Amino acid sequence: MRFLTKKLIRTVFKNWTQFFSVFLMAFLSILFYAGLEGTWNGMQQNINSYTIKTNLADTTLQTSSLTSNEVTKIKNLNNISQSSVQTNISATTNLQSHKRYLSLYTPGNQNVSQIHQLNGQKINSNSNGLYLNEKFAKKNNLNKGSFISINYNDRLVKLKIVGLINSPDKMYYTGSNDFISPQEQNYGYGFISENTLTTQFHLPLLNNVINLKNRNNIQLENQIRKIVGNKYITLQTRQSDVGISTAVDRVGQIHNLSVLFSVIFILLAVLAMYTTIRKIIDQQHDMSTLQSLGYSNVILSVYYSMYGLFVGIIGAIAGILSAPLLSNFVMQSQKPMFSLPDWKIAYTMTPIYVALGVILICIVSALLAAQVNKGLMPAQAFSKGSTAKIGKRVWMENLPHVWHKIPFGNRWSIRDNLGNKVQMIMGLIGVIGGLALVMTGFGTKNAMLNQVNQTYGNEYTYTKKVNLSHMASQSEINQITNQINGSKIEVVYTSLSPNAQFDRPLTILSPGSQINLKTLTHQKIDNGGVYVSEGIAKAAKIKLNDTIKLRPSFSNRTLKLKVKGIVKSHAPQGIYLTQQTWENQGMPFKATAILTHQTNLSQSIANSSAVTQVVSLTEQKQNAEAMVSNLNSIFLMVQVFGILLTIVILYNLGSLSFTERSRSYATLEILGFSRKKIRNLTIIENLTITTIGWLLGMPFGYWFLSKYVTTFNTSQIIYYPYITHTSIILASIIVIAASLSTIVMIGKRLKQLDMISSTKGVE
Repeated sequence: MRFLTKKLIRTVFKNWTQFFSVFLMAFLSILFYAGLEGTWNGMQQNINSYTIKTNLADTTLQTSSLTSNEVTKIKNLNNISQSSVQTNISATTNLQSHKRYLSLYTPGNQNVSQIHQLNGQKINSNSNGLYLNEKFAKKNNLNKGSFISINYNDRLVKLKIVGLINSPDKMYYTGSNDFISPQEQNYGYGFISENTLTTQFHLPLLNNVINLKNRNNIQLENQIRKIVGNKYITLQTRQSDVGISTAVDRVGQIHNLSVLFSVIFILLAVLAMYTTIRKIIDQQHDMSTLQSLGYSNVILSVYYSMYGLFVGIIGAIAGILSAPLLSNFVMQSQKPMFSLPDWKIAYTMTPIYVALGVILICIVSALLAAQVNKGLMPAQAFSKGSTAKIGKRVWMENLPHVWHKIPFGNRWSIRDNLGNKVQMIMGLIGVIGGLALVMTGFGTKNAMLNQVNQTYGNEYTYTKKVNLSHMASQSEINQITNQINGSKIEVVYTSLSPNAQFDRPLTILSPGSQINLKTLTHQKIDNGGVYVSEGIAKAAKIKLNDTIKLRPSFSNRTLKLKVKGIVKSHAPQGIYLTQQTWENQGMPFKATAILTHQTNLSQSIANSSAVTQVVSLTEQKQNAEAMVSNLNSIFLMVQVFGILLTIVILYNLGSLSFTERSRSYATLEILGFSRKKIRNLTIIENLTITTIGWLLGMPFGYWFLSKYVTTFNTSQIIYYPYITHTSIILASIIVIAASLSTIVMIGKRLKQLDMISSTKGVE
């Protein structure tokens, strides 16, 4: 065994290029899983630690205002164990010559969703200054000790920043429902004491936000609605609150990515190890020689298994040691989007188990490859090797009229391929798998950008959106609507039954609305029923013509409506009604926003007390594109690894093919075939395999893409598979070029082919 060990090490180093693909697959399998686990597990632990340390609320109730008696009733509900009551107001400030938006809260009792300063200390609830969120402050060059002037209802209040903070329920803070990724410079939040609210802002305690620690959410909602009546706005859970759920969803997305691609690399490691050991056996007749020297099949099986052990261990160690580099790279890419107190990578024992699994798979693959001469005597193995089972008649030979019209060289190629099905299937797998990976790398980004373009351009076609104050009168709303030739919409929240998980946005569209959503059957939203987006329909198991119940905000009523259509909407996921349907249910329509095609709005509208904000569709689109850019590093990894895998696997298969056929090539040359003609045969054969693989790989690649993009779906956004023609062409060129590169390799080796040594026996 000592001799075999030395021989193994010598063979590996002598043929390192052949074993490199095995090493690479083992290395990438572990690198991808462990590297991404360091990110998602680190984020998960950081989020869990953050939520426990701050005692993050299970639900957050938003109302218009509550009396002390109503607050007491809510606190005494059986479902609730802890609570913290706050007042929230929306204000503005001018910084760097631009209007900024601030959401200000009183801190409550700080038992639930505790706010901590960046120095780790709990905020002082009685301080007369402002505690400002970190990212907004940094983007606007504000620091502790700076002064900021805040405008609320035309009252200007100057406050000193006494600390920079982060809030656990705002890990992903967009500041406005009009945006799907953070706008850190334009939107911020802060905390002021109750004394500051009453003495400087001259406002009473509204009690319009309550953070709750509770159990049954559905039962709690019913109980709260009975108490607050038509003052109810929404009850947000950890699953529905974008500030929390987006961070948790990102953990799941990266986790799914790590598992998916690690499995792919492991499967390709099997292919690489199997083909490499086959090549070693065929090239050197090692097994035949060792059998003739008296080594038993059991010893030889152990010996060849050690190739898998040796290379697998090196790949596993390299993967584990390199994992922190990938972990930190991906972790750094997530920092701009999320506000967490810690950004530490963390690992479990799973990467070790994955490494052991990869090593075991390499061992088993090598063991299976070593069975190529099983049942043969040494002399038979010497003379035939792995080609012993090749040379059978194929099904096409049963069609003599077709078969005999095929040139002799092509007949040999067809017989060789169809006779060696394993080799042909492995070639097809290489092309199909490579194409699927590269298509997914390009297609995922295409799908996300398509979501942006469809949402902000096809579904939403307005130029400007004028958000209205809840204090705006109907006459003011009508005046602004006429002035800008706009259309009105109303957005409220509603619970949905049956099977709803949390409150959803309900949008009521007036005639001529510039929101052009269509159903799965391409029908527009019309009067006479309710329309539900596809994401909500799937989550709540709602089908066309079902009857559902809605309990909208600011109302005690329950509406029973028939589902008239399932809407194909990318973002946000919501429920839709026409104004006429809404009013036919006896509900008053009061616009919350006006949509217009006008590009330039007068300053009087922007400064009107009835208007809270003017948002352009261009800003929304750019904001959504920023979220896609945040994932660019992940897309790039998929593309690079897909290209790398395609080249390595197909090159390895081409090299094995040449090894197995060297005697056939030499025989063809003896029969009078020129080396140019032999090379042409290999080109035709390679093109055939590549073409078949491409034809099968295109639908498989699209299917794989359609499954993969769903890992990025959230409760707010649904991604549909989409890939551009340019991406398809690029992916095809990359895979075809990688496949045809084997022709160059075979051409070089054909020039060095020795007819005598390739055809003579080794007896």
